[in-house]
Amino acid sequence: MKNNAGKSSHSGLKNTCERERAFTLTDLLVVLATLAILAALILPALAKSGDNGMRMVCLNNLRQMGMAQNMYAGENQDTMPWVNWGNDPTPPCPPGWLYGGRPNSPNNLQQGLNTDTANWPTGRVANLQTGVYWQYIQNPDAFICPVFAATVVGTKTWEGYYNKLSTYCMNGASAFFPPLGVPSAYQYRTCKMSQIGSPQCIINWEPTGTSGNDNGYNDGANYPDSAEGVSRLHVTGATVLAVGGSSRFMSFADCAAEINHPLYGDCSHGKGLFWWSPNQCDGHGMDE
Repeated sequence: MKNNAGKSSHSGLKNTCERERAFTLTDLLVVLATLAILAALILPALAKSGDNGMRMVCLNNLRQMGMAQNMYAGENQDTMPWVNWGNDPTPPCPPGWLYGGRPNSPNNLQQGLNTDTANWPTGRVANLQTGVYWQYIQNPDAFICPVFAATVVGTKTWEGYYNKLSTYCMNGASAFFPPLGVPSAYQYRTCKMSQIGSPQCIINWEPTGTSGNDNGYNDGANYPDSAEGVSRLHVTGATVLAVGGSSRFMSFADCAAEINHPLYGDCSHGKGLFWWSPNQCDGHGMDE
């Protein structure tokens, strides 16, 4: 009796412990919820940390463009380079900062300057060599944001872009924003650096664009507006280059504030960092 009772008591204790150690569905849901919360907290921080390295490369790329711009102006009587606004053939259109003529034009294709994905490694160099910045920046990767290179280049979206040479654009302000479709309206004239109100004015940025039909990548220059303004390639803001040659990171909020002000036709507040065309009091250009 004693032995049987002892065995029964021991067995009951064992079963009780097993029941206490069981992992219920509720416990599993709590663990999963906790992991989801931790992931929501940690992943943005990891993404931001990873973007910091990409951002530094991007800022260095723009810094090189700033040096090229200043060297070009120093050798050309303080004049800014043609901004590649539109794609008129050369001549009479002068070579621009990014390319001469038209990327992927029939003439360029005959010369082996194709920049589709299959030919991009060599074709982009041949195209960049026709632009005026190549003499100062003989590194094709300096024209491409590393985030864009890692996520877009080679994709179907990338195939749709007309301009595959650079993920940076030039501000059309230095060419006075020629009327759309008429790049020659002002005889391809550009302003002098001394005409620009402040060295802090923005001359280059990474334009927005999600398909080949976006105006952000139809040539080498853009309006600094919501359609062609800064992209969302970086996590919290955009890399930009100032006329004076300094590159910096601007939050999306700061970019939006500058892009939306001054408004077109509003001369009461003067020009802004993005809208600074020398020929109009609101910086939007002679004939938008």
